[in-house]
Amino acid sequence: MVGLIVARSKNNVIGKNGQIPWRIKGEQKQFKELTTGNAIVMGRKSYEEIGHPLPNRLNIIVSRTKKFEGENLITASSVQEAIALAKDKDENLNVYIAGGYGLYKEAIPFVDKMYITEVDLVVEDGDVFFPEFDSDEFDLEIGETGGDEIKFTRTVYVRRAGEKAKDKAADAAQITYKRLTEAELEMFINMRITQMTEEYEAVGKRPPEDVDLKTALKDFYHRHMADGTFVSWLALDGDKIIGTSGMSFVEKPPYFSCPTGRIGLLSSMFTNPNYRRMGIAKELLHRVVEEARSYGCGAVWITASNMGVKLYTAYGFEHNGNFMQYKL
Repeated sequence: MVGLIVARSKNNVIGKNGQIPWRIKGEQKQFKELTTGNAIVMGRKSYEEIGHPLPNRLNIIVSRTKKFEGENLITASSVQEAIALAKDKDENLNVYIAGGYGLYKEAIPFVDKMYITEVDLVVEDGDVFFPEFDSDEFDLEIGETGGDEIKFTRTVYVRRAGEKAKDKAADAAQITYKRLTEAELEMFINMRITQMTEEYEAVGKRPPEDVDLKTALKDFYHRHMADGTFVSWLALDGDKIIGTSGMSFVEKPPYFSCPTGRIGLLSSMFTNPNYRRMGIAKELLHRVVEEARSYGCGAVWITASNMGVKLYTAYGFEHNGNFMQYKL
């Protein structure tokens, strides 16, 4: 079972100035009861605020910039990898997502239950909020109440049968694929900026405000789509883009294993979290790799994330220094 544990105020605040903005006797009792003997997943900043692994449970820290190791302490690069690592340790472990905002947002599509403590308090100037989610996908169970001066109510959102474990084959059959054209370019650029922004925020950074990335991307794609040195394939559910892949073509001086000197640089690999594990990423990857083959490339390169390594290795990419390479 994959669960999520959070306490939020009436105005959806979960944090202020790096702290939980209330102290209520008994409010955190459920957290200890549920997570003890199981696995807990938290972001780097949340872990560093605590300063040590929580006892009697497997602590998995999601971080792309630091590595945490110790007794019952390991590091993952994403929520999905954290869940997989916990199940590798012990398939009977329950996995609980414990924040912060970025992890909650990433995890919601995968959780079976959300244990949300509703705190009867309005927090002014809160700076961390619980992400929005589709309540129609869950059944709501109201539990116990507690607190003296500040009241709280335990709630559990249980994902409705079929909302998570969908027929993936049937869903995948509804997905269509097409090459990127000017008609989709604006949406493609917005998705790319959103993806890069989330990658910054996931490691506790803010994108530089003085960079006009939208204009730069529009100029790049216009020029390189026009001369054929950039192609992208899109996965669509109806009119909605739910996955992307891109390939840029560059030339280097020819060498023995690549006598054409032409290299494909893979980029823009993204699948909407709600559509993952349906084979979409593999199909998108295959289509741009075939574009590279048609262009006469001798290899495809990518700097892969830990999460992406599994996909690329399964496809046939090999480690090559700081890059992964797929020989054509």
